[in-house]
Amino acid sequence: MKLQNKPFHKSWINNVQNREKDTTKKFSIKKYILKIIIISLIVLSIIIIIRWWQKVPNKEILNIDKDQEINQPDTLVKPVILFKNKNKSIFTVKAYEAKKDISNSAIIILKKPEGHYKLSNEKDMYFYATKGILNNNKNILELKNDVIIESSRGTKFFTNEITYNVDDNLISSNENIIVDGSWGSLNGKGFIYNLENSTINLKGRPILSLSNNKGNIK
Repeated sequence: MKLQNKPFHKSWINNVQNREKDTTKKFSIKKYILKIIIISLIVLSIIIIIRWWQKVPNKEILNIDKDQEINQPDTLVKPVILFKNKNKSIFTVKAYEAKKDISNSAIIILKKPEGHYKLSNEKDMYFYATKGILNNNKNILELKNDVIIESSRGTKFFTNEITYNVDDNLISSNENIIVDGSWGSLNGKGFIYNLENSTINLKGRPILSLSNNKGNIK
């Protein structure tokens, strides 16, 4: 009886081993196909993101409150405005309210605008103002009254009015300006701030006050 069972056991073992090989082979094929699908999806996602980025307009206004838009089509509540400058960087502006100017539909009046711009991987810029004027024809954003510009490193700019030129990627003003930082303060009148290389050019004769442990040095 034992002699008769030996061929059967051997055949049964071979069948099991063959089935395991087939299962392993099928699993490897499925795993390979799955890898191809995942890679294809990743590539497709990257292509979609790139195409979307290329299609982002130089200026886009997103409305948060759709119901309010129906009741007052010329007024937007808490809109988000996206600017894309010449370097394809996004300049984001939020406002409490936005209204079209009665005499010129290309001009939008912003109430309490505030925004964000990424200067580099390690530095961001934020700004706040009481009023803003967006001129769609000239691609210019003006900020008025109690304007504050602040970098993520702690430097602050205080002035009463600035103009952001989207095409040139420049912030400028002819008003008095105070620049405060851990190094001290700088007072002047009129400036040009280049967002591309983060450099500021003060007009006139600015006054520099340096800080140390003993106080200010002028």
